[in-house]
Amino acid sequence: MLTMSAMSALGQGTTGDPSAPLDILKTARQKAQSSQLNASSIAQGGNNAGIVFTILFAVVGIGLAGISGVKLYKSSQDDNAREDVGRSLMGLIVGSGITILGVIIGVVTTYMTGNT
Repeated sequence: MLTMSAMSALGQGTTGDPSAPLDILKTARQKAQSSQLNASSIAQGGNNAGIVFTILFAVVGIGLAGISGVKLYKSSQDDNAREDVGRSLMGLIVGSGITILGVIIGVVTTYMTGNT
């Protein structure tokens, strides 16, 4: 039984199209050439992601500095304020630092890479 099934499988191998592997290879090469997955596309995508990350970093810093500045102002106006002045001052400093770093890194990166 095993021999009969092996013989029938060997006999069916000669009826296929001999150019089929070449057609598959040709199609694969055409798809690879039209693909957007190349080094310059990946570099541009990474650059765009870096710009978005830098802008997000700066916006978070502005928000932190703004909230801390408002809390610091309110606590300085009210003698019975429950807010801790030290935490508000530290938040203002950290938020300003994050904003400055985000903007400086963004400007320097854009200037050095020549992307506008």
